[in-house]
Amino acid sequence: YLKEFFQLNNVRYRTGKRAKVHFDLLVLVYNASKLAADRIGARLNHIQAA
Repeated sequence: YLKEFFQLNNVRYRTGKRAKVHFDLLVLVYNASKLAADRIGARLNHIQAA
């Protein structure tokens, strides 16, 4: 999923450090967006159930 939608196939850096920073930032953004989407979904389900 990350390779396809976040362009991890196209990471081209001369050093591994930059590639690791790129990957770490990408994982942080992905996890934050997934957490936000899950919380919004749970809140909407709770509101609809009430």
